[in-house]
Amino acid sequence: MKELFKNLGASEKEMETFLKLLELGAQPVSVIARHMGVPRSSMYLILENLKKIGIVEEFERAAMRYFKCISVKAIADVLEAKESKIRHTIEILDKNLPQLKVLENKFTITPKVKFFEGKEAVMKMYEGILKEKSFCAYFNPQVENPVMEIYFKKVEKAIKASRLDVREFVVDGPKGRRYKKDCATKNHKIKILPKDATFDSDNFICEDRICMVSYDEKEVSAVVIFSEQLVRTQKAIFEQLWANL
Repeated sequence: MKELFKNLGASEKEMETFLKLLELGAQPVSVIARHMGVPRSSMYLILENLKKIGIVEEFERAAMRYFKCISVKAIADVLEAKESKIRHTIEILDKNLPQLKVLENKFTITPKVKFFEGKEAVMKMYEGILKEKSFCAYFNPQVENPVMEIYFKKVEKAIKASRLDVREFVVDGPKGRRYKKDCATKNHKIKILPKDATFDSDNFICEDRICMVSYDEKEVSAVVIFSEQLVRTQKAIFEQLWANL
């Protein structure tokens, strides 16, 4: 339940307010505030945000303001409307992108290193990798983590759509060999590393950056380094290893 409301843009307190209002039905602010144990001024702010999200409505009766939840079935309509708006915004961006690129300051200082902590942040980093035309990688399928499972499903879809050209070195082992058997294609070339070559992190070499991902039992994190010199060095090492395996 928390994940649903978080994705809608609601805080935990706003989620609790929505659920309580769902039980109470249409009520004035004073009643809702009493049930939630918060001041009326704070409850107005909570309800206003729920209105902006689109899951609470306001109406007036006998000169008094009432608030009520939309139908739970209508929440899907709210999400579809948001999705439609995002698609439309992307279309507008595409039309204006050439003009924006002309205006962009090419001499703006770009951060050389970026850190990503947590599943959502690392998935955002992966989305950037999927926009590349090609990349090289070192991957250990033996490491269990949900982020990579989601990511590689997206990679396979991108490769099948002929948008990605990927070359990977994979750590040897039952999962590594099964991964090669299941995923290797014309556009997704995979080579198994020697048995004594192993590592616990995954590395990606893109056109302008190197991405290094680390996993442990509780968390996932990543470091992205933007450096043409380092990219050239890592690509040279990768190409030499690729040619000799």
